Amino acid sequence: MKKILLEYASMLAFTITGLVFGLSFFLLFINFYHMEELAETVDIASYNDTNKASVENKINQIKNNISVYEQSNYQGSLNIYGLNTVKSRLENCVEIIESDDMMNYFDLDQIGINDSYNFTLDFRNKILNDCLVMQVTSMINTDTVESLPNFNLIKPYIQIDLDNLLNSYNYVQNNIENSDHYYFTTETNKTNFFDLVEDSYTETMNNYQSTLDLLVEISNWYRYTVIGG
Repeated sequence: MKKILLEYASMLAFTITGLVFGLSFFLLFINFYHMEELAETVDIASYNDTNKASVENKINQIKNNISVYEQSNYQGSLNIYGLNTVKSRLENCVEIIESDDMMNYFDLDQIGINDSYNFTLDFRNKILNDCLVMQVTSMINTDTVESLPNFNLIKPYIQIDLDNLLNSYNYVQNNIENSDHYYFTTETNKTNFFDLVEDSYTETMNNYQSTLDLLVEISNWYRYTVIGG
């Protein structure tokens, strides 16, 4: 009797072991298949070329606008500390935007889910945090800057744009995080997922361009202020 029970126990153990190995193999196969699907990419070569040209044009506008002021030869009556602050903050933002970490995205011909997600994170950390929060937000709340002509007129519009941009990345990031674990059981699911990859990249790029538009507007105001003062 004891021998029979031992044989049954052994059979049960082998059965359970087999089921565990079978389940493990199945999960490994599914994850490998899904990894292969996630490795597929979306073509964005012409889209990136257009955006790179636009970014470079806006950067040049900012540089040209702030170049009208040099403290060493300024003869006007405006507060030089305010003028210095605006110029240095815009220069810092341009340096961030022109960094290799950000400009490298414009050299991509194909993007996958990782590219789209990393672009969103870099946009948040470098453009939103390092430029808009650390530079622009602190700048517009500086007494010497607020004393410059017409700044009180443009500050509300700057603040609105800042608020919109600082909230912009959450939607994109959450969409990717909530979708990248789905299995593509059908071609429709797969198509919808890669539409999300492309749409997320496009949405982040649009916010990137909007950030530059804001910086161009600030630099336009700065130019007219320096020339007029």
